[in-house]
Amino acid sequence: MKLYAFTGACSLGPHIALHELGLEHELELLKPKQGDLQSAEHLARNPLGMVPVLEFEPGKYLTECGAILQFLADRKPESGLAPAPTDFERYRLQEWLSFVATELHKSFYPLFFGSQILKEDQAARQQMVEFYASRLEKRWQVVSDRLGDREWLLESGYSVADIYLYVVLSWWLFLKRSLETWPNLASFVERMRARPAVAAAHRAEG
Repeated sequence: MKLYAFTGACSLGPHIALHELGLEHELELLKPKQGDLQSAEHLARNPLGMVPVLEFEPGKYLTECGAILQFLADRKPESGLAPAPTDFERYRLQEWLSFVATELHKSFYPLFFGSQILKEDQAARQQMVEFYASRLEKRWQVVSDRLGDREWLLESGYSVADIYLYVVLSWWLFLKRSLETWPNLASFVERMRARPAVAAAHRAEG
């Protein structure tokens, strides 16, 4: 398998999963500033010009972080990274993957790319950024309440949902935002950082 990614993107999630599962893979780090995402080759893999893209067989591609995480976990059911299809926890996993993708992941766009929006009105742009930051804070509270004193999102234990959550929490910290209000989320990040697979993925991405 081959994972197309770039450092700092949500493709870190599938990359961590590949290491957690011990699946043989090749990593190709694209360089957005050099136009790699808009190259004809990459647009043939993903017409949106985004990552992650997983080439799971020669010439066959899968996109979208949640779908790739589920696909990888199912390659090794014995890993427990995704509950069995007959287990109700499977639906909890889908619930979390959907929540992270739609309520958390996509809310970061204005925070990362605010400088490209409302270019001529700095005050309005900052207002927009703070609106989305406040929106995320409300969702961190939901995650914190549901996580409670557990180590992982699912009652059954560590899963690919935790990997995806870690990625978006790391973005929050990268933007110099605080998790002080949610100490269980701060502890979650530390548990994730202590995992060998997480450290290995970070090292590989530089």
